Amino acid sequence: MSNALKIQWRGFLRIGLAGLLPQARAGLLLAGLVFTIAPPASFGQTLTLHAPPAYVNDGDTFEADLSGNGRLEFPQERVRLLFVDTPELHDSYKGRNMRFGLRAKAFLESMLARPPVTLIFDARRRFDTYGRSLALLRADGKDVNLEIIRAGHSYFDTRFRFPSDYELYAQAEGDAFSARRGIWSSAALRKSYLKRLRKEGKTPRAKENALYVPGLHQTRSLQLNSLAGKFLRLQGHIVRRVYLRRGRRRLEFAGFAEDKPLTVYVSGRANRKNDVDAWPSRAAVIMDGFVNFYRGSPQLVLHHGIPLPVPVPGR
Repeated sequence: MSNALKIQWRGFLRIGLAGLLPQARAGLLLAGLVFTIAPPASFGQTLTLHAPPAYVNDGDTFEADLSGNGRLEFPQERVRLLFVDTPELHDSYKGRNMRFGLRAKAFLESMLARPPVTLIFDARRRFDTYGRSLALLRADGKDVNLEIIRAGHSYFDTRFRFPSDYELYAQAEGDAFSARRGIWSSAALRKSYLKRLRKEGKTPRAKENALYVPGLHQTRSLQLNSLAGKFLRLQGHIVRRVYLRRGRRRLEFAGFAEDKPLTVYVSGRANRKNDVDAWPSRAAVIMDGFVNFYRGSPQLVLHHGIPLPVPVPGR
């Protein structure tokens, strides 16, 4: 871009200088650190490192001198990867799992050792509640966040927002579940993660997962009555939108009969994450979610949805 602001900095820094970094991390060398800051594209500011970070905390978090001033400034220079949540190495309300947590950490370390490494920061929410920088990670031409999920080191974490390539992430999680890679290789862990993800409104898309109904189903040819507690993907046209309190919405889609629309419930949080209010009034939508019953009637509880492009006449 002609108006791109690019700042490049090259230098050699030895980690472990008194007062800069913990002694336990001394001896590592940040050699030839280069970073480029450009105006946000669709996601946000980018920064490319040509050297390993100062320290890898676990499978989804690491520390690096992002500003290039020779100091680690906490917590903003602690990077938390988006869309992943690897097993904890320390006591946590989520529990601790050294076996799979150390494997996830080793995987992240191996990816960070493949320069150039690029961080893409979340433009909407640069820092999490702990002050850590939220980012996507690219290394060796690969989407590391996606590869962590594909390798089974994490489930696909959609608690805070969705990636633009949502389908790739969902497919990677489903493939890892089917192949029983990483966290999905243990029956006890599978049960634990499925329970956690159910509370978050999602589940892995794998035919081996009893909660998931495979395929993309049309709202005009589907009845939800026998699908309570199941997670499915739907495609259909909005025919009516009802505005409820606190940002909640009820969408009605063309159903198997004109007087039998298929109902989709949208929580306030799902509305914000999916930007449902910006969807065209009669949009065709691909969506997923769990089926439940409300006042005796079945409905899909929206997890993720995206309106399809409107075809241009004559093309």
